[in-house]
Amino acid sequence: MKILILLLPLFLFSCTSENEEKMIKDCDGLAMLYYRGLPVPSKLYKKHCQEKEKSLEYNPEKCKRAMGDLMMNGSETRLKKMFGGRIMECFNKVDLERFIK
Repeated sequence: MKILILLLPLFLFSCTSENEEKMIKDCDGLAMLYYRGLPVPSKLYKKHCQEKEKSLEYNPEKCKRAMGDLMMNGSETRLKKMFGGRIMECFNKVDLERFIK
């Protein structure tokens, strides 16, 4: 039992590292999560992806423009056509419920 208690933190730490490694490989995804203000993805984005921001397909500035368009027009189809298929990842559930018509 004591061994299990000692190994549990190690196991949890290794899982977190694998998850973070997957997230780091998707800088576009991290940029969208950074725009949403999620703490862990924001930290990873600043550390690993922010310097590549200009070369990303999806970046916080694009999310900001998409949010403006969402607020004005409320069309998911229009957003995907204008900004690309993954643009909806910039928004949380509340944003979508509030602005999608």
